[in-house]
Amino acid sequence: MDPIGTALHSPTLPIFFSSLPLHTIPRGLSHPKSKILCSSKTMAVASAPTNATTTSFGFKNLETFTVNIHTAEGRPLNVPLIAPFLIANSKLDKVENMAIRVELSNGCSGWGEAPIRPFVTAEDQSTALVKVGEVCEFLNRSPPMTLNSALRKIGALLFGHDFASVRAGVEMALIDAVTNSIGIPLWRLFGRASNTISTDITIPIVSPTEASKLASHYQKHGFSTLKLKVGKNFHADIEALKAIRMVHPDCLFILDANEGYTSKEAIEVLEKITW
Repeated sequence: MDPIGTALHSPTLPIFFSSLPLHTIPRGLSHPKSKILCSSKTMAVASAPTNATTTSFGFKNLETFTVNIHTAEGRPLNVPLIAPFLIANSKLDKVENMAIRVELSNGCSGWGEAPIRPFVTAEDQSTALVKVGEVCEFLNRSPPMTLNSALRKIGALLFGHDFASVRAGVEMALIDAVTNSIGIPLWRLFGRASNTISTDITIPIVSPTEASKLASHYQKHGFSTLKLKVGKNFHADIEALKAIRMVHPDCLFILDANEGYTSKEAIEVLEKITW
């Protein structure tokens, strides 16, 4: 699955990920080493741990924190793409996600995002908008409770695969708000490994000439791994792969056919690209 990261212009957005190609995103924020963005709006509270700078404080400790939700709200997040994003089973001209914001009574807020792709996630945007509204209404009238209790109640309201994307967005907004309020960034709670990550970049289904141009462009921007959308035309896929290899000979490939290949074709394409 391709996570579609869209920039919410908020100081509390914890991280930006995108595997959409740079040329399709209105604002060029994707980078092979995407930076984690820590909130500039933090507030220490009485329950903040004294060992906040160590790695011993983890998410399990966070679950016992009491949260008092002042406002929870959701809104559509619609982002047009500069160029269509074509894969084997669909074409994407715009991103239609959901943004969720949670503000606690101490003034600290958090953001979450629910990616909506009906052929991958179960929700479409209209369904997501209704479900986000329902859970935000519940949170707005809820008394103070532990984070663990809040997450359990959210899980009960947005149960199962049908609302998994929305559930993740609401959970992230709430967790982001809590971590902002105690001054501990999410990256520390989830392992404190690094403030950078290495990622690939996706080239959609385009002509061999266009694929070559994109590969050359991404090589100049430091991408050493290219994810290729394939599966619509077997022979055209091979030609696109050859064209990319000519301009970016040392790159690593990830092939994503989105169920466009039979098992026989998948084996055949691997045999043909063993150069």
